[in-house]
Amino acid sequence: IDLDKDGKISVEEFASFLREPLSLCSFLRQIFALALGNFDTQSDSNKSPIFNLGSTLKAVSVFCMLSSADVLKFIFSCYDIKGYGFIDRAAFFDLLELFHPRHQDDRVHSALKEIELPADGTLQFARFEDISRRFPHLLYPAFRVQEKLRQKFFGVRWWKRKLEMYGIASQRVERDKKRENEIEIMERKQRYEMAEALHNEGREFFDVKERRRKKNRSTTPLR
Repeated sequence: IDLDKDGKISVEEFASFLREPLSLCSFLRQIFALALGNFDTQSDSNKSPIFNLGSTLKAVSVFCMLSSADVLKFIFSCYDIKGYGFIDRAAFFDLLELFHPRHQDDRVHSALKEIELPADGTLQFARFEDISRRFPHLLYPAFRVQEKLRQKFFGVRWWKRKLEMYGIASQRVERDKKRENEIEIMERKQRYEMAEALHNEGREFFDVKERRRKKNRSTTPLR
């Protein structure tokens, strides 16, 4: 990857390593931003960011561990920067321009003729997800990058095992969380029942005292 042997990697070198067009560099920057916790990658600066080995491995690890659904959310979030849950028409076409420069792909032309964007010009994630399902080739370059990264770093089978282990661990955490919630609900119920029992016992105690007081009053001789 480090073609000039300076111990650092540019996005352009990363694209060359993956044999991807330089037009995808802005998407590759977003992959690094995802791992480094910085989404401010849409500036007009022509200065290419430089990454060390640690940053590169972290970016690869985070992106390769994403499921298909997570990759889709990631792509959407690159344009829904403020997290509103929608992107506008211009952002959607910018996205297509990124993955298909100048829309030269005939399938893209065909898809655009069939896609009916909302009248208000905004695209909710659910609609974006539906478009991706109907026209998977539109976002295919993003998934192609992930597949290449898995192949070049440790191999697809290695990542498959990691994802399976992660899935098992996630299920275990979910079960533990569910068990904790059930225990909390049970404890809350027990506290409520105890409070209710103490309340009833207290009422009974005061009722007995009140009956005794009334009885004593009725049996007290008049002077």
